[in-house]
Amino acid sequence: MTTRTTKQLIEENNIKRKQLNEEDLKVYENFLLYLRTDLRVSEHETEVILMDVLDHLLESVSNGSSAIEFFGHDVKGHADEILKALPNESRKAIFKMLYMGISYFYSIYFIITGLVLMFTNSKTPVISTLLLIIMVPIGGYIIIKLLYSGIQRYIFDQTKFKQYKEMLYSGVVVGILPALLMLVPYMIFKNKMLVDIPGWVFIALSLIIFIVYKLTKKKTK
Repeated sequence: MTTRTTKQLIEENNIKRKQLNEEDLKVYENFLLYLRTDLRVSEHETEVILMDVLDHLLESVSNGSSAIEFFGHDVKGHADEILKALPNESRKAIFKMLYMGISYFYSIYFIITGLVLMFTNSKTPVISTLLLIIMVPIGGYIIIKLLYSGIQRYIFDQTKFKQYKEMLYSGVVVGILPALLMLVPYMIFKNKMLVDIPGWVFIALSLIIFIVYKLTKKKTK
């Protein structure tokens, strides 16, 4: 039997779960979102599990059971039991996302910095720039962990303020934290150790980082 790709599994899941009624679909999609946002399991393994569970759920529903009964009235607990039995690959998943994020960030940051320096007489604040370069991977790691754990935290939240809590949490993690990460080093050290670095140096760095990322991404496919 031919092994299905992750994309094929996702597409098949999208079609198959339409067979569920509205209530059962909501229960299953909460389960689906919880698993997909858990970084402990590889993307492909997650989709294999989701398809397997969906097949069993459809069979159970056809025999007169509901989705919530199928999950033993504890969807989160059911999902956690499945996840516990699998090898933890969260570090690998986080570093994969982090590598992509910092590669794009550095590429954009350096090319903008380079263009600004080429068209102005500005000097580069070396200390704040170095601190930013060091802090981005650390901050990125923390933001990814907080973002995914936050999504999981609110999936099964049944309170009436769920939407507002999600918006507030997302705003802090995706908006305020990255802003502080970028602005604090600059505000503290913006006038410290100013060096005249040609703009083309930053543009070259940007292109090198982008090319290296694309080449390594292609290799891992």
